[in-house]
Amino acid sequence: MDEVAQIVDRAVHLAREPRTRRWAHTSLCVLDAVFSINADYKRHTAPTCHRYATWAGLTPYLPAPDEQPLSSFVTHVRKTGVEAFSKQILRNRQRTRAHQDAPRKTAAALGYAEILASHGVNTLADADALLADADRLEPVERALAGIPGHGSGARLSYLWMLVGADDRIKPDRMILRWLEGVLHRRVTPPEATRLITAAAAQLACTPWELDHAIWKTQRTP
Repeated sequence: MDEVAQIVDRAVHLAREPRTRRWAHTSLCVLDAVFSINADYKRHTAPTCHRYATWAGLTPYLPAPDEQPLSSFVTHVRKTGVEAFSKQILRNRQRTRAHQDAPRKTAAALGYAEILASHGVNTLADADALLADADRLEPVERALAGIPGHGSGARLSYLWMLVGADDRIKPDRMILRWLEGVLHRRVTPPEATRLITAAAAQLACTPWELDHAIWKTQRTP
């Protein structure tokens, strides 16, 4: 049995469900993508996003009455300052890696937002248009990869998932752990993306749906 078939055999009984809830603002997608790396999602990441939404007066999930331009988030962080924004508004001072000199995740989120806004991505619709244009996307992804905390690229893949790209996955430690348990070997993030995408096609679901189903099994004790 080849590796994709092994994954399909293990995943066929997982509860695969279409996406039902999405952030209504690109700023929340950016915060989620950046703050989710090496962090407990329920205890730290989601509350961080909601604290910003409350402070900024945003309806966090779709449908929302209006959409905040990403440039407004950039203005908020610049005006407040990274340290004060981390401490007073997000109440999350995590760093991009476990080192006292590493940048705050807030600085990384600001960097992401600045790059996206400078390339005309202020709304979810703008993000969709970017993802559909390979020529525009390549330099944006190259610039985003230069923001501290890029690592294997899971953060960037996850950002595109959050803005609505169902053909993307987040090959983080939980997805890799599940795949390694199935295949009994080490799996790299690029391999994970290829394998999950191929398995999803055979399971007649989106890569996002399979990724999320696996993530839920790994998150649950």
